[in-house]
Amino acid sequence: MPNENEKPEIIIPSWLLFTVFGIWILAIPLVIFVFTNSKTIQSKPEVLGIEQEMVITETQHEEEKLNLTPTVVIENKEAIGELVVGIPLYTVSICHEEYCQYLDNDDFKTFSTGKSLDREKFDDFLNTHIIPFFEKKYGQKTIVKNSKGEFPAKLEDVEIVYSTIYDKINSSFISGVKNIKIDLDYKISPGTDGKYAEKYIEVDNSQQRLYVWNGGKVEKVILLSGPVYGWQVYGVFPIVDKGREPIAPGGKYMPYWMAFYYSKKQDSWYGLHGLIWKYRDDGSKWFEPVSNIGTRQSAGCIRMVLEDAKYLYERFEKGDLILIHE
Repeated sequence: MPNENEKPEIIIPSWLLFTVFGIWILAIPLVIFVFTNSKTIQSKPEVLGIEQEMVITETQHEEEKLNLTPTVVIENKEAIGELVVGIPLYTVSICHEEYCQYLDNDDFKTFSTGKSLDREKFDDFLNTHIIPFFEKKYGQKTIVKNSKGEFPAKLEDVEIVYSTIYDKINSSFISGVKNIKIDLDYKISPGTDGKYAEKYIEVDNSQQRLYVWNGGKVEKVILLSGPVYGWQVYGVFPIVDKGREPIAPGGKYMPYWMAFYYSKKQDSWYGLHGLIWKYRDDGSKWFEPVSNIGTRQSAGCIRMVLEDAKYLYERFEKGDLILIHE
């Protein structure tokens, strides 16, 4: 019978002993490896917002010396922007009122250089492209003729001033404008070129102006009051008669009269003369208002202020020519 005070014997199974022993065999090398390498690994704390200093060793310097990657050197610093953002694109609009010519970037590149436009190249482009474009409209001519002769006359009163185009475009270009828009300068010019005769008078009904040509140049420009539509005549007319102040039907005086055309329809003569005047019933004088100048008022004659009529009367004689066109 067993003794109650005797402690029970603890029996450890043999398989458990082998298991524990195997674990220790595997764990000991791992512990040695970790302990050895922990001395060579130093963790560096990360500091936000502070740039860490880069230490370059001599070995790294030697490697950089052997780096054969070519370096790009830009001598023209102004070209940097073009390399980064591309070459700017330009457009040009050249207009007189609603009639416009548009130049694209390829056109612009033919005369643009660096900071300004090349004047010689621009003039070449002007003569070969811009002037021909606008002359198609503003340089057209028609032949005006009657039984006494014929002459070429411009269809448009406007003459484009091409000499100022370069400065307008170049000024915008220098200012950095990419979409350049300019309005053309122009002037009102005669319809003939002064070559019809050594000396003659040109009457432009559409302008209500008279041009005195002498030696191929305009000597004087006179504002007129011409015939209303339906009574005007066109062509070449020699001066056939002159009178200091003849009286027209109805008792109207015509100062410095120069007749040039006989109207069978009206059975009367057309002429150049000063603004008319007449006597009222009470004996006082009535004078045609100067405000009529520049407007169509007559039934065939061409009127002007007294001083201008006198100027023509003293410089032109019978047989001298008057060219009339619209």
